[in-house]
Amino acid sequence: MHEFRTLLANFLRQNHWTQQHLAGLLDADQATVSRWLSGRVQMGGDTLAKLLSLVPDEQKSVLLETYLRDQIPEGCDYLVKLSAVGVENSRLKPQTIPEPDFPKAMEPQLKRRLVFFAHLAMGSPDVRKLIDVVYKLVSRGKSL
Repeated sequence: MHEFRTLLANFLRQNHWTQQHLAGLLDADQATVSRWLSGRVQMGGDTLAKLLSLVPDEQKSVLLETYLRDQIPEGCDYLVKLSAVGVENSRLKPQTIPEPDFPKAMEPQLKRRLVFFAHLAMGSPDVRKLIDVVYKLVSRGKSL
């Protein structure tokens, strides 16, 4: 997690940009840029779009991929497949995601509902936090 902030810090360093310079380009203040780089605050989507309009084409997909990966709750990254593409194509490659392994006895209707819920859950920051907590508890072997 928080690979985006490292990538952003490297981008600033390589281009000899200060936090103040980036803040000016993105209509933000230097303190906000500092919080992005420290990981205390995540950059919003509108600001990310502005940032991507400023960077060279060959770095856009890597920045976007890293930003999106940081949004995935810890332990759930195997459910999402992203890959940055080269200069010749500035969009993320669509990839097929294998269906999760469900118990054989599970009804198809329940499987569809679980997949639907998972898609809804990933859109809500509060639900993602809850899933992250549940995953950590289950992975430690604690019962709920």
